[in-house]
Amino acid sequence: MRPRIGITCSYQITRADNGYEWPRLALDARFCDAVYRAGGLPVIIPPAPDPADLELILEPLAGVILTGGPDVPSERYGMPPHPETKPFHPRRDASDFTVAAFADRRELPVLAICCGIQEWNVHRGGTLHPHLPDCDWQPRVVHRDSDTFAAHPVRLAEGSLVHRIVAVNPLAVNSSHHQGLDRLGENLVPTAWSEDGLVEAVEDPRRPFCLGVQWHPEDMPDDPLQQKLLAALVIAARSACDRS
Repeated sequence: MRPRIGITCSYQITRADNGYEWPRLALDARFCDAVYRAGGLPVIIPPAPDPADLELILEPLAGVILTGGPDVPSERYGMPPHPETKPFHPRRDASDFTVAAFADRRELPVLAICCGIQEWNVHRGGTLHPHLPDCDWQPRVVHRDSDTFAAHPVRLAEGSLVHRIVAVNPLAVNSSHHQGLDRLGENLVPTAWSEDGLVEAVEDPRRPFCLGVQWHPEDMPDDPLQQKLLAALVIAARSACDRS
């Protein structure tokens, strides 16, 4: 049985020079490639306009990947908009939080990546730092190099889920984000930190597999340690299917 892994995707409005507009979905295909390699079946989750329709798509899933993207709308965690905030399209915002709630109700294995970990934290009642360059932390860590990836190490909590998966410490990661976790959401435990003290991974220890990482493992397809994170989700989903 190959577990079906749902993967959230972007909903974007594209505008041509002549003013014509059309909506489109977008997803890094390497998410699908990683799920295939690990023995799963990727299922792209389109932002359905009706939550009832979305539930029908989610029903057969055995695991979920919350992918990256722009920013979580600041009103979701009770803060005024920051000038640097570029929120999701409202349709994706509504869809992603429906997916998060569904995964919690069903206790599905979850891997939340970059903005996905921020969504997961806010879904659990946590808050975000709206713009990390405003934080006067030492030492200074570059979390995004313009519109490209920066790189830095993260320190892992010994014995945590992420540490058990990669079996190294510290772990070299890529980085492309300007927001980050502040107050952690309900039942989320920090398990990785950058040198400036920012939480870079969280997990829910009550669940067999509920992991969020601030970096982008899908963007490191040649790094076997990062690919282990994606494969571990599929393995957890298959184990859950076998138990049911």
